[in-house]
Amino acid sequence: MELGHEDKAAIIEIVAARYFSSQKWNWISLKSDVDKIYAAFEELDKQYDEYPYMSRDWYVENSAKKSIHMCEKWDELKELVEFLHAHAHLFDFLVKSNDKRSFCIVSESKELTDQQKNAIHHARKLRCNTFVFTASIPDNIGFELSQIGGGM
Repeated sequence: MELGHEDKAAIIEIVAARYFSSQKWNWISLKSDVDKIYAAFEELDKQYDEYPYMSRDWYVENSAKKSIHMCEKWDELKELVEFLHAHAHLFDFLVKSNDKRSFCIVSESKELTDQQKNAIHHARKLRCNTFVFTASIPDNIGFELSQIGGGM
């Protein structure tokens, strides 16, 4: 069976996610879960508006959703959300390892588009690492279909 571009991209994302998990890194898919980061930001902002006697940093540091946004301070979270509004579509994962946030692009190739290069430049301004996770996926994949029993 021939694999299409979308099939290969999905397989590479699975491989990358398994790698991050095996390294015990905290990660979130920006393709499917970036809205969780936006929701956490809005929730923390709303909590502060309702109870302003605690600092915004306190709310971020003690957030139940800290593993989603991976930030320690309010300004850091605000910068992240602004960055994601502009560039999330160019990255596949947000990863935290060794207390350092990174953005990850998954691809069959190490070649980057000009948009991706520009987004990486902006990520560096946020003091975030970036990396490209590449994997070789065959163009065709073999399979076998076995019939076990039959119907009437």
